[in-house]
Amino acid sequence: MLSNLKDLRKEKNLSQKQMAEKLCISQQTYSDYEKGKTEPTLDTIIELSKIFNVSADYLLGLVDEFGTPVITPEEQTAGASTTKKIYISPIEDEMLYVFREVGKTRGEPAQRAIIEMVEKML
Repeated sequence: MLSNLKDLRKEKNLSQKQMAEKLCISQQTYSDYEKGKTEPTLDTIIELSKIFNVSADYLLGLVDEFGTPVITPEEQTAGASTTKKIYISPIEDEMLYVFREVGKTRGEPAQRAIIEMVEKML
């Protein structure tokens, strides 16, 4: 989850023990964060972002060091964009979920039939 945590700690010349003390946790718990064995609480993520002077989104790997959204290869293949933000309503989200489920269970031809049906309603 926090893949850049170790690098950030080393940039600040801090030991795991020092980080653990700052966060009021055990050194083992902090070590487990760096190894990805356990995930910190939201409060701990906020505190880490303050210590390292980075956003929580950066710690979570959602944006790069420049604040650009990070997209997975799957999202990129699906046409996700790092420059356009598209907001969808709950009903649109539900429709997309159902559309994807139809694709999984009945394939692309069924999805195309849905598109055609909706286009006729326009």
